[in-house]
Amino acid sequence: MRICLVVNNFPSVNETYIYNKAVSLALKGHRVHIVCHKKNIGRDSFSKYDLESSKIKVHVLSLSKTVRSVASSFFESPVVFFQSMSFDKKTFRKLFIHNYYIHFFGKIKYDVIHFEFSGLGISFLPIIDDLKGKKVVSCRGTSEKVKLQIDNKRKELLSILFRKVDLIHCVSEDMKKSITPFCKDTEKIFVNTSAIDIGFFNSNKPKTNNKVVKIISVGPLSYQKNYLTGFLALKILADKGFQFHWQIVGEGSQLEELQFHAFNLSLQGHVSFINKRNKDEIKALLEESDIFLLTSVFEGIPNILLEAMSMQLPAVSTRCGGVEEVIDHAVNGFIAELYDPANVAEQLAPLMKNFDLRNEIGIAARKKVESSFVLEDQTKAFEKKYRSLFSVAQ
Repeated sequence: MRICLVVNNFPSVNETYIYNKAVSLALKGHRVHIVCHKKNIGRDSFSKYDLESSKIKVHVLSLSKTVRSVASSFFESPVVFFQSMSFDKKTFRKLFIHNYYIHFFGKIKYDVIHFEFSGLGISFLPIIDDLKGKKVVSCRGTSEKVKLQIDNKRKELLSILFRKVDLIHCVSEDMKKSITPFCKDTEKIFVNTSAIDIGFFNSNKPKTNNKVVKIISVGPLSYQKNYLTGFLALKILADKGFQFHWQIVGEGSQLEELQFHAFNLSLQGHVSFINKRNKDEIKALLEESDIFLLTSVFEGIPNILLEAMSMQLPAVSTRCGGVEEVIDHAVNGFIAELYDPANVAEQLAPLMKNFDLRNEIGIAARKKVESSFVLEDQTKAFEKKYRSLFSVAQ
């Protein structure tokens, strides 16, 4: 098949699952096109596969250049320029963007076009009827868990998008429940969970019984990750004499705020902030850690949780969406109540006290990922769904 994946940035350290999907499909013989607004050049974390191979082609959709001026528009695409002719500047710009998008996608040969985020799919609604091929959209997190709660217009647009696409992909059963009220034809919805490369995220290094327990969290410094709950939970444990160090790996607008919380709670000696890292560096940090902590207010199924569990790290997570489809409480991890620092501390304490329990839960965590969240299985599921869109398998 010829598959077109539409994303914002590619490749992105924060969206390695898109890269993994593209490469997995390409290795299975499919022709993969990536359409993005920005291509990140020379990212060492993505050097193991040639992104300009015969099987993967990256196309950059950059309107900032094409509508900067009438002259540049003409030389960029004269056909689209004449199609959009108008003496009104605003009308010309609107027509040009519309026609440029159609012309851009028209040059790409694909059977299936997959918008990897519902918000991105909504942005293409003005031209979606003019796009060829079967259409698929993914529902992954923020657009469905937050924007639908605060923006009535978004609900209307999402419903329109769902009517126009052929399939709707959800990363978890919880996500399916969230979007079902906005979809009249629920037969379009399918769940294909997040998945990882368990061959890469695999630790053979024996764990050590550290006196200072190493806790790690990975993710943007944003309201979604709710790090304040983690600070308040660890303050409870620090006051009880627990010895630990918490590494927070990520970047974002809340850095200064979180640094203030660390200082104000007298935790600055227990916490360090690390800029976001590539896949190899994340693996190394996970390998040196004892416990993975996730305090989010909402998630689909976060890949980083799967990666940590695959590295045999016991995880403590808040009850935030699809996480409950991954963690079986007290079997392969622990789930705490949302916005409840005392409960988070309660789940962390046994793991911090007991080295053998950490090992036991970590081994069970690895087995859970091996059984349910393997990249190869995810790729096969996408292939099956894509093929189901055609009367004759390709």
